[in-house]
Amino acid sequence: MPNAVQGIWMTDDGEGRAQCKAYLAAMQADNEDAYMQLVGAEVISANMLHSYAEYGEGNFYQPKRIEKLGKQVWRITAAVGIDGSPEGQDSGTAKFKLSLIRSKLKWDMESFDGKPVDSWDAHLYFRCTAVPTGMYAS
Repeated sequence: MPNAVQGIWMTDDGEGRAQCKAYLAAMQADNEDAYMQLVGAEVISANMLHSYAEYGEGNFYQPKRIEKLGKQVWRITAAVGIDGSPEGQDSGTAKFKLSLIRSKLKWDMESFDGKPVDSWDAHLYFRCTAVPTGMYAS
C-alpha cells in the first residue's frame, strides 16, 4: 500500500477521536487488550488493509493492483479475506479508491467481484497513529 495511507485510521468524528485516545493510552500502558480499541478502525500496513472488527476479525484486503489516479488518489484492486488473510480462501475481489484530502483518508468502495457496490457510503478517517511494528507480517 502507498506509504501515504499506511497507519491506523479512525472515523473522523468525536467517537473516533475518543477511540484513538483510548487506544493510545492502552498501548502506552502496555495493556494486552489495546487491540479491542481498534474495532471499527481501518489498519493499513504495507501489504494489507484490515477493516478491524471484534477480536481482530473483519475484512482483510490484500492489494493485487494499485493504480495512481492523481497526486493523493489510488485505485486498489484487492483479494478479500473474511476474518483472515485472503490466502487460502476464495472470498472475492474488491475494487476501491483511497484518497487523501487535507490529511483525511476517504475510502470509496467501487465494486465487489466486478459488481458495482451501491450500498456503500464514502467513509472519512483521520490517522490515529502508525501501525505497530510486528502487528502484521509483511
